[in-house]
Amino acid sequence: MADTKDFMHLPMPLKEDGRAFYRRPSMPPQTQTAQNQQNRQTHGANLKRSASTLSHFWNNRRNKRKQQNLPVIEGGFPFLLQIDPSTDVEFLYGLGFEVVCDLDDGFIVVASEDADLNLFQQKVNSFISNKRRSGSPAKIYGLCSEADRLPHILSKSLYEKWATLDDTNVFTVDISIECNGLTRTPELPSRIEGESEDAYNVRCNDAISKHYVAIDEVARKRQEQFENIVSVYNESQGFEYIDDVDSFSVRITINGSGLRDLVHNFGYIFEVIESVEIEMELANANISQISEDLTVNSPPEGSPIVCVIDSGIQENHIYIAPAVLANDSLCLVPHETSANDEYGLDGVTGGHGTRVAGAVLYHNSIPTSGSIILPYFIRNARVLDNNNRLPMNANPSQAIDNIVMKFANNATAKSKIYNHSIGERLPFDGEQFKHMSIWATKIDSVSYESDVLFIQAAGNINLEVLNGLIGAGFSYPQYFYEKPSRLSNPAQSLQALTVGSISHSDFEDEDYVAVGKTNEISSFSRIGPGIWDSIKPDVVEYGGTYAINKGDNTLTMPEDVCTDLIRTSPQGPAHAKDGIGTSFAAPKVAHIAAAIQKELPNAPALLYRALVAQSARLPKDISRLTIEQKQMLMRQMGYGLPDLGKATQNNDYRATFVTTIAYDIGAGEAHIYPINIPEIMRSIGEDYNILVEITLSYAAKPRRTRRGVRNYMSTWLDWVCSRKGESEEAFKQRVFETDRSIQDEGSYRWAIREQDNWGDFKGFNRRRQTLQKDWCIIKSSQLNDTFCIAVRGHKGWGSLFKAKYALAVSFEAIDQNLELYEHIRLSNVRIETPELRVEIDDFAERG
Repeated sequence: MADTKDFMHLPMPLKEDGRAFYRRPSMPPQTQTAQNQQNRQTHGANLKRSASTLSHFWNNRRNKRKQQNLPVIEGGFPFLLQIDPSTDVEFLYGLGFEVVCDLDDGFIVVASEDADLNLFQQKVNSFISNKRRSGSPAKIYGLCSEADRLPHILSKSLYEKWATLDDTNVFTVDISIECNGLTRTPELPSRIEGESEDAYNVRCNDAISKHYVAIDEVARKRQEQFENIVSVYNESQGFEYIDDVDSFSVRITINGSGLRDLVHNFGYIFEVIESVEIEMELANANISQISEDLTVNSPPEGSPIVCVIDSGIQENHIYIAPAVLANDSLCLVPHETSANDEYGLDGVTGGHGTRVAGAVLYHNSIPTSGSIILPYFIRNARVLDNNNRLPMNANPSQAIDNIVMKFANNATAKSKIYNHSIGERLPFDGEQFKHMSIWATKIDSVSYESDVLFIQAAGNINLEVLNGLIGAGFSYPQYFYEKPSRLSNPAQSLQALTVGSISHSDFEDEDYVAVGKTNEISSFSRIGPGIWDSIKPDVVEYGGTYAINKGDNTLTMPEDVCTDLIRTSPQGPAHAKDGIGTSFAAPKVAHIAAAIQKELPNAPALLYRALVAQSARLPKDISRLTIEQKQMLMRQMGYGLPDLGKATQNNDYRATFVTTIAYDIGAGEAHIYPINIPEIMRSIGEDYNILVEITLSYAAKPRRTRRGVRNYMSTWLDWVCSRKGESEEAFKQRVFETDRSIQDEGSYRWAIREQDNWGDFKGFNRRRQTLQKDWCIIKSSQLNDTFCIAVRGHKGWGSLFKAKYALAVSFEAIDQNLELYEHIRLSNVRIETPELRVEIDDFAERG
């Protein structure tokens, strides 16, 4: 048997590029669109009548504002349309409308510079006259009233109080404003024959720069208009804008009268949400002193640097101090300068950020004696105050921007991994948030732009809420079906690696019993699905659980159900089993991600995310579960519990291939990776059970004004692989020429699949994620001599911005009856070429 150090991940076989061939999906005909085409007179007259009514309404409203000497608002008259839900919204620009945002069921908020809608009226007249290429109005089902627009742009809680909004009450709100203007997003330029790669990239970058210049000019004018309105009601505040690709957001404090004016009259607003105070929970229990005789040493030079975004860290703590890069410490709490963990200095609560940092360094085992070398360095970014809260005047999105700018974009030694055990206490509600939140979008954006990985806590169900659910008759685990158990913002971020919590304890005595046994969902852990029914959380780790009193159903935390954590000291013990929460499960995953970075320091952060998911297993035998139980299991645990060993190494029975550079891929492109399968694995005489796992991790440019993964991302990706009996040539033909299988016996039985109702986990499909893992068990005799995987790019909102991805593929003899690693490694040894040098150098420089 080879030594453990030899079981490195293997470089993925050389890819083959080409244009992907896609069959057009068979869309059911839109009956209403067809009827509108056939009844042009009636439909056109209805559109003209509605347009005239709305034009009259807006002209009257703007005239009244002038009479009240309020700032003049030029253009931007907002309308709510209902359109054919199967059509691309881009056609609306040709009718004189600017798309502010798209919504569910074909509803679109648009704006027009012309209150009289003259261009639209002309297009409708052409439609009525059945002129050539005049069919677009058939796809507009109706122009809705202004009252219909409000529930689509206001959060649910704000809309419910809108009718009785007191003009003098003061509100702190987050307002999002579209600034794309009438400029359509340019497409990626076509490659000129004979053009060099460098010359082509210059043209692409030039197109991107011109696009941003146009957007910035529109944003500047709209920010000026916005400030003119707000200043009438509040002259004293400054404005801190959070930029997105086609919008910007800002947090303001304003009275009810000013809020009404903004919402009713500034037509580019697409979301208004009341800001909430973010307060992290920290339960505490046993604080008995633990004796230690320990020497803690600094990490080796060049070790990964994990950034902890939290309540600060007790940087001189004996267990942590050698790892902390104190000169880099950052405090973003308004009016404070110290980066120290000020929460829990009473010796009772024991800090929050200090515990998180300890979990990053020590994972699930804190030693009490001997001499240890810490594995990673820690950067300390304090954003929570001494009450463990994010102040209302501190914008979490801006904090993320500042931290990533300092530690990723401008740092001599870059931090790629960021632990973010922070979130809102309330559940992320699809009714409350109609778009990806500002906070989550910022995580998605910096992940794409800066090659970083955010490890995000899923959030905890508040103890008071838990007691209320149990008191109302919802026992564990039934209460997970209720809305209060859903993820907390920003855990729905598509790029963050979101972490839930499971229990490690079967504790029970005469009075108490653990709520959730070993490897079951923790009693407090928030669950998915995420936004747009994505798989969230992505993975889980051990974060403790509650115990319940058998007599009165009260919840408590004996040390048997808590996880061992570093505490602020010397007021209390250096560490203790006195805390629970997804806040402490997340840094244990950050520990695994950093271990991957230590093995593959030059690989993209996308690969670290892929390998964490690739190593994860659901801690239950799903073959014994019902369809509903499987669905709930994925909502609770995502892909399961990661394994440090599988994430970083292989063994005789497991081989993992990875891409160690971030590949770019555009819409309509495909990359194929053929993996040679050794004859010993395909032997007809033996029928080994081979577990095949594939994980695609990608990032693309997000756009908040669009909904759904395929519209939110500039380019969205999926993967397809070989089928039974399909040769390499047949696979390539399927990907590049036909999109149909030619010589196969059908698909392998993948767990999730490409459609909601195909795999074992109904209600989920892998295409809805940016972290796409799937797995199946294949009889070795069903494997062909080459197993192929193709990554395909699809058009999102703008092909100008390509996607980036990393890929991991594993083969494992799960019965441990075939030592396949060396065989599969030798079968895929490649002759070195200059094109391959980057990958080889990366593997050679592993820690």
